[in-house]
Amino acid sequence: MVTSAYWPERTGTAPLNNELCAYLASRGHRVSVVTGFPHYPAWKVYPEYSGKVWQRESHDGVDIYRGLIYVPPQRTTLRRVLYDTTVGITGFVRSLPIGDVDVVLAVSPPLQGGLAGCMLAALKRVPLILDIHDLVPDLAIAVGMMKEGWAVKAARVLERFVYRHSDGILVISEEFSTNLFAKDVPQSKVTYLPLWVDSQSITPQDRNGQFRKANGIDSSITVALYTGNHGAKQALENVLETATLLKSYEDLLFLFVGDGFEKKRLQEMATQRSLTNVRFLPLVPPSPKELLPQMLAAGDMLLLNQSRGVLDTVIPSKLFTYMASGRPIIAAVNPRSQAANCVRRAGSGIAVAAEQPSALAEAVLKLKQDRPLAEKLGSQGRRFVVENCDRNQILRRYEDVFVAFANHRSRGSGPQPASVG
Repeated sequence: MVTSAYWPERTGTAPLNNELCAYLASRGHRVSVVTGFPHYPAWKVYPEYSGKVWQRESHDGVDIYRGLIYVPPQRTTLRRVLYDTTVGITGFVRSLPIGDVDVVLAVSPPLQGGLAGCMLAALKRVPLILDIHDLVPDLAIAVGMMKEGWAVKAARVLERFVYRHSDGILVISEEFSTNLFAKDVPQSKVTYLPLWVDSQSITPQDRNGQFRKANGIDSSITVALYTGNHGAKQALENVLETATLLKSYEDLLFLFVGDGFEKKRLQEMATQRSLTNVRFLPLVPPSPKELLPQMLAAGDMLLLNQSRGVLDTVIPSKLFTYMASGRPIIAAVNPRSQAANCVRRAGSGIAVAAEQPSALAEAVLKLKQDRPLAEKLGSQGRRFVVENCDRNQILRRYEDVFVAFANHRSRGSGPQPASVG
């Protein structure tokens, strides 16, 4: 696996990559991961890895080859391109000592990781499988991180090259498939494998459990909880605008748990507006594992917020984690986005228009005042992920795809394209 995100990072695609590789290792496969040093979501290399250039370590039966990458202190288009490029360079160089493999899996974004996968697969004469979690550069354009120009043109060329040289492409939503087909990617290359959640670990918990007690949150307080990355595509100033509208409700708290490029700016914005109904907390540590469901249980409603430009380019994995916790969701997103469609399909919450604080405020008050409705929506979301996002079932399907490619390669007939499923 060539990826920019892996353990011990705890948000984004890192936990998914870790779970997939650990599962494959537990099934008896030899798994190697090539990545940089952990830095997400704060975009700072973790202290225990600071100053290192190369490192090899093991976790959950997986060999991890790490190399130095450029981690930008500030977000600009050029710096992000440099970051993505160093991920690709490190991905290729650090892969060279691994030796023989049967399949190369490149996780996108970044597309440069896919390019490294193309080069590595060609060098080792094995199939390349591209695992797409966000559609780039479409997503960067949608949230304003990239504008039409040299960077977008270069990204489009790279996108076409990587898609053309991938033997199989895995997508996490059917809308991704539609996007690829419009770009002339053959349907025979694309396999739909939905995101999964460990619904046995993430379970409904007592709202007044250890997390509320540890953070001094009284049982009388209604908590609207956001957790995860504080970045551009989340557009979290919308939540702060909502908190401003609802300042008079003394028993309502907007709680942000996580980190990211935008966190400092959001904190300054909350201070300038004297928002006493807003709190920021750091990421929940990865262990003990029961802390995550306890944190989610502390929220009376869980917030998903996206830029209005986000349509079919991303579907956040935390949406399914939210559902597994049995709490109702408020999705402030584009009404035509995948996130909105998913919430409606699961019946797990309320979808309101993105970047409209008054609409979000109305939904927050509705769930605050109608507890039976909140419980119903939470239960429906929980049932949806248990029935459709079972971890072991989906991971086994990933394994089946990899084994199929490896088997065809070993018989000398070349990789067998996966089918849409």
